[in-house]
Amino acid sequence: MQNIKRFLPSKLSIRLLLIVLVISTCITLITSCFLLYIDYQKDLKAIREHQARIQEVDLKELTLDLWEFDWPKVELKLKGLLNYPEINYAYVVLNGGERVSKGNPKRHDYSELIDYPLLYKQKELGTLFVQVDYNYVYQRILEKAFNILMIQFFNTFMVSILIMILVHRLITRHLITLASYTRNLSFDSLDSEPFELHRTHREDELEAVTTALNKMKANLKMEFENRKQIEVELISERSQLAALNKALETKVTERTAELQRSNNELSIALSNVNAMIEQLQNTQKELIVKEKMLATGGMVVGLAHELNTPLGVCKTSVSAISDFVAQIQSAIDNQQLTKENLQTHLGSIQSLSEMSEDNIDRISAMINTFKELSVKEDVIESIVKVTLQECFMDINKWAGSNLRGGLTMHIECPANLVIETFESSLMKVLQSLLENASLHAFSQDQAGNIYLKARLGEDQHSIILTVSDDGIGIKHDEQSRIFEPFYTTKRNKGGLGLGLNIVYNLVTQALSGSIRCIDSKYGGTCFEVTLPKSLSKSEMGSYKQKVSNATEVSGPEI
Repeated sequence: MQNIKRFLPSKLSIRLLLIVLVISTCITLITSCFLLYIDYQKDLKAIREHQARIQEVDLKELTLDLWEFDWPKVELKLKGLLNYPEINYAYVVLNGGERVSKGNPKRHDYSELIDYPLLYKQKELGTLFVQVDYNYVYQRILEKAFNILMIQFFNTFMVSILIMILVHRLITRHLITLASYTRNLSFDSLDSEPFELHRTHREDELEAVTTALNKMKANLKMEFENRKQIEVELISERSQLAALNKALETKVTERTAELQRSNNELSIALSNVNAMIEQLQNTQKELIVKEKMLATGGMVVGLAHELNTPLGVCKTSVSAISDFVAQIQSAIDNQQLTKENLQTHLGSIQSLSEMSEDNIDRISAMINTFKELSVKEDVIESIVKVTLQECFMDINKWAGSNLRGGLTMHIECPANLVIETFESSLMKVLQSLLENASLHAFSQDQAGNIYLKARLGEDQHSIILTVSDDGIGIKHDEQSRIFEPFYTTKRNKGGLGLGLNIVYNLVTQALSGSIRCIDSKYGGTCFEVTLPKSLSKSEMGSYKQKVSNATEVSGPEI
């Protein structure tokens, strides 16, 4: 008992005791529940067997006794049913109302009343009622569970106490000794004898800890002696450093004076340079403002020219409609309106309305086209890998259903040539160039050829796309202006001059590439588009910055 009191305060021993108790209790509960469940199933099976025996044997004998009116045997049979441990009450009720019972009727939550019809030669004589009590099953299981748990808990507790004694004897008391020795270890005690544990068996982990502690003690002693020696050397070096510091302070004072003079001279020079930079920045800002003013003026003039014609037609139509309405109202007021005059005026009004609607549709189409000139950040797509051969096949299908007849497409593209870029912008550039060739390179019914090619650039980091035709071509003085907004050679046929400007903006801004117009080797025009093979995320961010800073639409630098 004295040993137990000595190691009970140990936290490790108490923790070990609790762990063993918890684990053993859990295992005991699980195994006990399993055994109790098996016993419970056996009891239920015995009750079902008793009920089967009553129905197969006792019920027939009881029916025969009732048919012969042998009441003593009937009572004897009922008394015999009470020999089953689960039955505490049985009685017979005849059809005439007579009743014979045996036992003590006790109704509660764990009892069940079972009835058996008494038949003799297909004739019902009465009913046997048997009260089955399950309470004795539950009581027996509870008593057994209590006995099992008490025995297991006692066994577990005794085993835990034994384990604690063994752990204390083999481990805990030595750990306490180690902790006490380590707690009292200091620089003054480094010269003491090596630490040892008084044990019989020494080739185990505790001996390894003891050896490591002695080695640490020896290392600390060596380190302490080295530090003493280093401290002596440092004191000597500090005196030397003090002398050097004085010399350095003198040199620093002299150099500081020289640097001060140099700084004064540099300050004067920098002030002059800053003045020149500020003057250059102001001049640059003025040039940028003038360039933007010129670009904006050209755009406004082109926009006004394109919108004035349909707006003038609409204004004239509305004015004429107002005149016709006034004439009709005057004829109504003077009671001179005839059906013929009304039909004539209404026909004119309808024609003018249709003319106004056509011109309004034209203005709406222009505005939609103007919107395409601005690429907003919220509609910028993601960079994807595009196989150009598959892209060209899609373009060929699109051309077959969207370009006029009589034109033949020729596609040339190396297999597995891939570009990382904005796919929809690339498709729109190629579609716009094909539409431009279809509309401007050939007359209405002229047959022709369009050549769509792709190849890898000489630097291996770019891809060159060409859209060529064998049509009428473009004059050299016009080639330098075709990318300007509102410049068109088909203005008398409804052209706006924005198609190639949109292509230019998409290629240079969205796709980070370049485009130029040259003479085609087939006799017509060739548009050469140079794009990076892989559009990096940094270029995408730069493009977004361009879009967010853009405040007006501008064409290429001429």
